[in-house]
Amino acid sequence: MPQIITLILTLLFSSLTWSKSVTIKHQFHSAALNETRPVLVHLPKNYAEQSDKSYPVLVTLNDQDNFHWASTIVDIQAARYGIDQMIVVGLPHTGNYSDDNFPFIDEENSMVLSPQAQKYSAFIREEAMAFVTKNYRTNGGRFIIGHSLSGLLVTQMFTQYPQSFSAFIALSPSMHYAPQLTQLVSQFLNTHPQLSSQFYLAIGDIEHSLIQQDYAKLAQVFKNSAPSGLTWTASTLANTDHMLSAFKGIYDSLAWLYQDWSIRDTQAQTMTATDIINHYQQLSQRLHYPIKPREKNMRGLSWFLAEKLAQPNAAQQVLQASLHFYPDSTAIQHALKELKLSNTK
Repeated sequence: MPQIITLILTLLFSSLTWSKSVTIKHQFHSAALNETRPVLVHLPKNYAEQSDKSYPVLVTLNDQDNFHWASTIVDIQAARYGIDQMIVVGLPHTGNYSDDNFPFIDEENSMVLSPQAQKYSAFIREEAMAFVTKNYRTNGGRFIIGHSLSGLLVTQMFTQYPQSFSAFIALSPSMHYAPQLTQLVSQFLNTHPQLSSQFYLAIGDIEHSLIQQDYAKLAQVFKNSAPSGLTWTASTLANTDHMLSAFKGIYDSLAWLYQDWSIRDTQAQTMTATDIINHYQQLSQRLHYPIKPREKNMRGLSWFLAEKLAQPNAAQQVLQASLHFYPDSTAIQHALKELKLSNTK
Protein backbone atom coordinates (compact mmCIF):
# COMPACT_ATOMS: atom_id res chain seq x y z
CA MET A 1 0.00 0.00 0.00
CA PRO A 2 1.34 3.42 -0.92
CA GLN A 3 2.01 5.59 2.10
CA ILE A 4 1.44 9.28 2.44
CA ILE A 5 4.71 10.87 3.45
CA THR A 6 3.56 14.42 4.08
CA LEU A 7 0.34 16.36 4.02
CA ILE A 8 0.29 20.11 3.61
CA LEU A 9 -3.05 21.86 3.91
CA THR A 10 -3.30 25.33 2.45
CA LEU A 11 -6.37 27.54 2.49
CA LEU A 12 -6.41 29.74 -0.57
CA PHE A 13 -8.22 32.95 0.36
CA SER A 14 -9.10 35.49 -2.28
CA SER A 15 -11.43 38.43 -2.81
CA LEU A 16 -13.06 36.27 -5.48
CA THR A 17 -15.65 34.05 -3.81
CA TRP A 18 -15.00 31.12 -6.16
CA SER A 19 -11.38 30.97 -5.00
CA LYS A 20 -12.22 30.13 -1.38
CA SER A 21 -11.23 26.53 -1.86
CA VAL A 22 -8.78 24.08 -0.37
CA THR A 23 -5.61 22.71 -1.95
CA ILE A 24 -3.84 19.73 -0.42
CA LYS A 25 -0.38 18.45 -1.33
CA HIS A 26 0.42 14.79 -0.80
CA GLN A 27 3.76 13.06 -1.29
CA PHE A 28 2.83 9.68 -2.68
CA HIS A 29 5.16 6.70 -3.04
CA SER A 30 4.46 5.01 -6.37
CA ALA A 31 5.13 1.29 -6.68
CA ALA A 32 4.88 1.56 -10.47
CA LEU A 33 7.56 4.26 -10.64
CA ASN A 34 9.46 3.16 -7.53
CA GLU A 35 9.72 6.73 -6.34
CA THR A 36 7.77 9.43 -4.54
CA ARG A 37 5.69 11.87 -6.57
CA PRO A 38 3.56 14.88 -5.59
CA VAL A 39 -0.20 14.53 -5.83
CA LEU A 40 -2.00 17.87 -5.62
CA VAL A 41 -5.69 17.95 -4.79
CA HIS A 42 -7.92 21.01 -5.16
CA LEU A 43 -11.31 20.66 -3.46
CA PRO A 44 -14.46 22.60 -4.35
CA LYS A 45 -15.77 25.37 -2.20
CA ASN A 46 -17.91 23.99 0.65
CA TYR A 47 -16.48 20.48 0.19
CA ALA A 48 -16.24 20.01 3.96
CA GLU A 49 -19.71 21.41 4.65
CA GLN A 50 -21.50 19.38 1.96
CA SER A 51 -20.52 16.00 3.33
CA ASP A 52 -23.25 14.17 1.41
CA LYS A 53 -22.06 15.36 -2.01
CA SER A 54 -19.60 13.58 -4.29
CA TYR A 55 -17.72 15.02 -7.27
CA PRO A 56 -16.18 14.20 -10.64
CA VAL A 57 -12.38 14.30 -10.87
CA LEU A 58 -10.27 16.28 -13.33
CA VAL A 59 -6.65 15.09 -13.63
CA THR A 60 -4.00 17.49 -14.94
CA LEU A 61 -0.49 16.56 -16.00
CA ASN A 62 2.50 18.69 -17.09
CA ASP A 63 3.65 21.38 -14.59
CA GLN A 64 2.16 22.71 -11.38
CA ASP A 65 1.06 25.74 -13.41
CA ASN A 66 -1.35 23.54 -15.34
CA PHE A 67 -2.87 22.35 -12.06
CA HIS A 68 -3.25 25.90 -10.71
CA TRP A 69 -4.76 27.13 -13.98
CA ALA A 70 -7.21 24.23 -14.06
CA SER A 71 -8.20 24.75 -10.43
CA THR A 72 -8.95 28.43 -10.99
CA ILE A 73 -10.82 27.84 -14.26
CA VAL A 74 -12.92 25.06 -12.73
CA ASP A 75 -13.82 27.24 -9.74
CA ILE A 76 -14.86 30.13 -11.99
CA GLN A 77 -16.88 28.00 -14.42
CA ALA A 78 -18.59 26.10 -11.60
CA ALA A 79 -19.40 29.32 -9.72
CA ARG A 80 -21.13 30.59 -12.86
CA TYR A 81 -22.94 27.26 -13.37
CA GLY A 82 -21.17 26.50 -16.63
CA ILE A 83 -19.86 23.17 -15.34
CA ASP A 84 -20.32 20.99 -12.28
CA GLN A 85 -18.09 21.40 -9.25
CA MET A 86 -15.20 18.95 -9.36
CA ILE A 87 -12.07 17.80 -7.61
CA VAL A 88 -8.94 18.82 -9.52
CA VAL A 89 -5.92 16.52 -9.21
CA GLY A 90 -2.45 17.65 -10.30
CA LEU A 91 0.28 15.15 -11.13
CA PRO A 92 3.16 17.49 -12.04
CA HIS A 93 6.42 16.11 -13.35
CA THR A 94 9.52 16.09 -11.17
CA GLY A 95 12.16 16.69 -13.81
CA ASN A 96 11.46 13.65 -15.98
CA TYR A 97 8.79 15.18 -18.21
CA SER A 98 9.93 13.75 -21.56
CA ASP A 99 10.59 10.23 -20.28
CA ASP A 100 7.21 10.09 -18.55
CA ASN A 101 5.11 11.48 -21.36
CA PHE A 102 6.61 10.43 -24.69
CA PRO A 103 4.64 7.25 -25.49
CA PHE A 104 7.17 5.46 -27.72
CA ILE A 105 10.73 4.28 -27.28
CA ASP A 106 11.97 6.79 -29.87
CA GLU A 107 10.87 9.36 -32.44
CA GLU A 108 11.80 7.24 -35.46
CA ASN A 109 8.29 6.00 -36.19
CA SER A 110 8.65 3.10 -33.78
CA MET A 111 5.33 1.72 -32.56
CA VAL A 112 7.00 0.13 -29.53
CA LEU A 113 5.70 1.72 -26.36
CA SER A 114 8.09 3.31 -23.88
CA PRO A 115 8.45 1.28 -20.65
CA GLN A 116 8.81 4.47 -18.60
CA ALA A 117 5.69 6.05 -20.10
CA GLN A 118 3.82 2.82 -19.42
CA LYS A 119 4.88 2.99 -15.77
CA TYR A 120 3.76 6.60 -15.59
CA SER A 121 0.43 5.65 -17.14
CA ALA A 122 0.00 2.93 -14.49
CA PHE A 123 0.81 5.46 -11.77
CA ILE A 124 -1.91 7.78 -13.08
CA ARG A 125 -4.62 5.19 -13.72
CA GLU A 126 -4.04 2.61 -11.03
CA GLU A 127 -2.34 4.40 -8.16
CA ALA A 128 -3.14 8.10 -8.14
CA MET A 129 -6.78 7.61 -9.13
CA ALA A 130 -7.22 4.80 -6.59
CA PHE A 131 -5.75 7.04 -3.89
CA VAL A 132 -8.05 9.94 -4.76
CA THR A 133 -11.10 7.67 -4.92
CA LYS A 134 -10.27 6.17 -1.53
CA ASN A 135 -9.60 9.46 0.26
CA TYR A 136 -12.07 11.85 -1.36
CA ARG A 137 -15.75 11.77 -2.26
CA THR A 138 -15.81 10.97 -5.97
CA ASN A 139 -18.77 9.93 -8.10
CA GLY A 140 -17.31 8.09 -11.10
CA GLY A 141 -16.76 11.03 -13.45
CA ARG A 142 -13.09 11.00 -14.47
CA PHE A 143 -11.53 13.48 -16.92
CA ILE A 144 -7.85 13.83 -17.85
CA ILE A 145 -6.05 16.73 -19.55
CA GLY A 146 -2.63 16.58 -21.15
CA HIS A 147 -0.85 19.40 -22.99
CA SER A 148 2.03 19.16 -25.48
CA LEU A 149 3.98 15.93 -24.76
CA SER A 150 1.38 15.05 -22.13
CA GLY A 151 -1.19 15.40 -24.88
CA LEU A 152 0.61 12.57 -26.67
CA LEU A 153 0.42 10.41 -23.55
CA VAL A 154 -3.28 11.11 -23.03
CA THR A 155 -3.98 10.21 -26.66
CA GLN A 156 -1.99 6.98 -26.44
CA MET A 157 -3.66 6.14 -23.10
CA PHE A 158 -7.02 6.52 -24.82
CA THR A 159 -6.06 3.84 -27.36
CA GLN A 160 -4.84 1.44 -24.67
CA TYR A 161 -7.24 2.08 -21.77
CA PRO A 162 -10.32 3.80 -23.23
CA GLN A 163 -12.45 3.02 -20.16
CA SER A 164 -10.00 4.48 -17.65
CA PHE A 165 -11.47 7.97 -18.00
CA SER A 166 -14.85 9.38 -19.03
CA ALA A 167 -13.14 11.99 -21.19
CA PHE A 168 -9.66 12.41 -22.64
CA ILE A 169 -8.49 15.95 -23.43
CA ALA A 170 -5.38 16.45 -25.57
CA LEU A 171 -4.32 20.08 -25.94
CA SER A 172 -1.75 20.90 -28.63
CA PRO A 173 -0.30 17.36 -28.66
CA SER A 174 3.23 17.46 -30.09
CA MET A 175 2.35 15.25 -33.04
CA HIS A 176 5.40 16.31 -35.05
CA TYR A 177 7.51 14.34 -32.54
CA ALA A 178 5.30 11.25 -32.75
CA PRO A 179 3.71 10.95 -36.21
CA GLN A 180 3.27 7.21 -35.59
CA LEU A 181 0.57 8.07 -33.05
CA THR A 182 -1.76 8.90 -35.93
CA GLN A 183 -1.41 5.35 -37.23
CA LEU A 184 -1.96 3.93 -33.75
CA VAL A 185 -5.16 5.96 -33.28
CA SER A 186 -6.42 4.93 -36.73
CA GLN A 187 -5.90 1.25 -35.98
CA PHE A 188 -7.59 1.60 -32.63
CA LEU A 189 -10.66 3.44 -33.89
CA ASN A 190 -11.15 1.00 -36.75
CA THR A 191 -11.04 -2.02 -34.44
CA HIS A 192 -13.14 -0.68 -31.55
CA PRO A 193 -16.65 0.12 -32.83
CA GLN A 194 -18.24 0.10 -29.35
CA LEU A 195 -16.39 3.05 -27.81
CA SER A 196 -18.48 5.19 -25.47
CA SER A 197 -15.99 7.70 -24.05
CA GLN A 198 -15.28 11.30 -25.10
CA PHE A 199 -12.24 12.84 -26.72
CA TYR A 200 -11.45 16.54 -27.01
CA LEU A 201 -8.63 17.62 -29.30
CA ALA A 202 -7.46 21.20 -29.76
CA ILE A 203 -4.58 23.28 -31.08
CA GLY A 204 -3.77 27.00 -31.13
CA ASP A 205 -4.17 28.73 -34.47
CA ILE A 206 -0.78 30.48 -34.25
CA GLU A 207 1.33 27.42 -33.46
CA HIS A 208 4.15 26.50 -35.82
CA SER A 209 3.50 24.71 -39.10
CA LEU A 210 5.01 21.32 -38.19
CA ILE A 211 2.70 20.70 -35.25
CA GLN A 212 -0.23 22.06 -37.27
CA GLN A 213 0.39 19.63 -40.12
CA ASP A 214 0.54 16.51 -37.97
CA TYR A 215 -2.35 17.68 -35.81
CA ALA A 216 -4.46 17.99 -38.96
CA LYS A 217 -3.64 14.38 -39.86
CA LEU A 218 -4.74 13.19 -36.42
CA ALA A 219 -7.96 15.19 -36.60
CA GLN A 220 -8.69 13.68 -40.01
CA VAL A 221 -8.32 10.19 -38.56
CA PHE A 222 -11.04 10.96 -36.01
CA LYS A 223 -13.21 12.38 -38.77
CA ASN A 224 -12.76 9.30 -40.94
CA SER A 225 -12.82 6.53 -38.36
CA ALA A 226 -14.48 7.57 -35.08
CA PRO A 227 -17.32 5.14 -34.25
CA SER A 228 -20.78 6.54 -33.62
CA GLY A 229 -20.61 5.92 -29.86
CA LEU A 230 -17.51 8.10 -29.44
CA THR A 231 -18.25 11.76 -28.71
CA TRP A 232 -15.35 13.81 -30.01
CA THR A 233 -14.34 17.16 -31.40
CA ALA A 234 -11.23 18.75 -32.90
CA SER A 235 -11.04 22.46 -32.20
CA THR A 236 -8.86 25.38 -33.19
CA LEU A 237 -8.22 27.89 -30.41
CA ALA A 238 -8.31 31.40 -31.85
CA ASN A 239 -5.40 33.77 -31.27
CA THR A 240 -3.59 31.13 -29.23
CA ASP A 241 -0.01 29.85 -29.31
CA HIS A 242 1.35 26.55 -28.00
CA MET A 243 1.84 27.64 -24.38
CA LEU A 244 -1.47 29.44 -23.97
CA SER A 245 -3.39 26.56 -25.52
CA ALA A 246 -2.97 24.83 -22.16
CA PHE A 247 -4.89 27.67 -20.50
CA LYS A 248 -7.60 28.38 -23.07
CA GLY A 249 -8.01 24.70 -23.86
CA ILE A 250 -8.95 23.86 -20.27
CA TYR A 251 -11.84 26.31 -20.35
CA ASP A 252 -13.06 25.32 -23.81
CA SER A 253 -12.80 21.58 -23.24
CA LEU A 254 -14.79 21.71 -20.00
CA ALA A 255 -17.41 23.95 -21.61
CA TRP A 256 -17.67 21.37 -24.40
CA LEU A 257 -18.09 18.48 -21.96
CA TYR A 258 -20.94 20.27 -20.16
CA GLN A 259 -22.59 21.95 -23.13
CA ASP A 260 -25.77 19.88 -22.62
CA TRP A 261 -26.11 20.54 -18.90
CA SER A 262 -28.49 23.43 -19.57
CA ILE A 263 -31.42 22.95 -21.89
CA ARG A 264 -31.90 25.90 -24.21
CA ASP A 265 -35.30 27.54 -24.49
CA THR A 266 -35.43 26.66 -28.19
CA GLN A 267 -35.00 22.98 -27.26
CA ALA A 268 -37.49 23.07 -24.42
CA GLN A 269 -40.30 24.34 -26.64
CA THR A 270 -40.53 20.93 -28.33
CA MET A 271 -39.61 18.64 -25.41
CA THR A 272 -41.89 16.65 -23.14
CA ALA A 273 -41.06 15.99 -19.51
CA THR A 274 -39.96 12.51 -20.52
CA ASP A 275 -37.68 13.98 -23.19
CA ILE A 276 -36.03 16.21 -20.58
CA ILE A 277 -35.55 13.34 -18.14
CA ASN A 278 -34.04 11.21 -20.91
CA HIS A 279 -31.74 14.09 -21.86
CA TYR A 280 -30.13 14.07 -18.42
CA GLN A 281 -29.99 10.29 -18.27
CA GLN A 282 -28.03 10.31 -21.53
CA LEU A 283 -25.75 13.06 -20.22
CA SER A 284 -25.12 10.98 -17.09
CA GLN A 285 -24.16 8.00 -19.22
CA ARG A 286 -21.79 10.16 -21.27
CA LEU A 287 -20.07 11.74 -18.26
CA HIS A 288 -20.11 8.46 -16.29
CA TYR A 289 -21.75 9.89 -13.18
CA PRO A 290 -25.30 10.88 -12.13
CA ILE A 291 -26.02 14.43 -13.16
CA LYS A 292 -29.24 16.39 -12.97
CA PRO A 293 -30.30 19.90 -13.94
CA ARG A 294 -29.96 22.74 -11.46
CA GLU A 295 -33.28 23.39 -9.79
CA LYS A 296 -33.05 27.17 -9.96
CA ASN A 297 -32.21 27.09 -13.67
CA MET A 298 -35.16 24.83 -14.45
CA ARG A 299 -37.56 27.16 -12.63
CA GLY A 300 -36.03 30.09 -14.49
CA LEU A 301 -36.41 28.29 -17.81
CA SER A 302 -40.06 27.53 -17.06
CA TRP A 303 -40.73 31.16 -16.18
CA PHE A 304 -39.05 32.38 -19.37
CA LEU A 305 -41.06 29.98 -21.51
CA ALA A 306 -44.34 31.00 -19.92
CA GLU A 307 -43.84 34.73 -19.48
CA LYS A 308 -41.54 35.76 -22.33
CA LEU A 309 -42.28 33.21 -25.04
CA ALA A 310 -45.95 32.51 -24.25
CA GLN A 311 -45.30 28.78 -24.15
CA PRO A 312 -47.17 27.63 -21.01
CA ASN A 313 -47.35 23.99 -22.06
CA ALA A 314 -43.59 23.82 -22.56
CA ALA A 315 -43.12 25.58 -19.22
CA GLN A 316 -45.29 22.95 -17.54
CA GLN A 317 -43.26 20.12 -19.08
CA VAL A 318 -40.07 21.66 -17.67
CA LEU A 319 -41.54 21.82 -14.18
CA GLN A 320 -42.89 18.27 -14.35
CA ALA A 321 -39.43 17.04 -15.34
CA SER A 322 -37.96 19.10 -12.51
CA LEU A 323 -40.16 17.27 -10.01
CA HIS A 324 -38.57 14.01 -11.17
CA PHE A 325 -35.19 15.30 -10.02
CA TYR A 326 -36.43 17.33 -7.02
CA PRO A 327 -39.59 15.56 -5.78
CA ASP A 328 -39.53 17.36 -2.41
CA SER A 329 -39.09 20.86 -3.80
CA THR A 330 -41.90 23.09 -2.56
CA ALA A 331 -40.70 25.85 -4.93
CA ILE A 332 -41.24 23.65 -7.98
CA GLN A 333 -44.57 22.37 -6.66
CA HIS A 334 -45.76 25.93 -6.06
CA ALA A 335 -44.61 27.12 -9.50
CA LEU A 336 -46.36 24.20 -11.19
CA LYS A 337 -49.57 24.89 -9.28
CA GLU A 338 -49.48 28.57 -10.22
CA LEU A 339 -48.84 27.75 -13.85
CA LYS A 340 -51.75 25.31 -14.01
CA LEU A 341 -54.04 27.90 -12.44
CA SER A 342 -53.01 30.57 -14.93
CA ASN A 343 -53.62 28.16 -17.81
CA THR A 344 -57.24 27.65 -16.73
CA LYS A 345 -58.02 31.35 -16.74
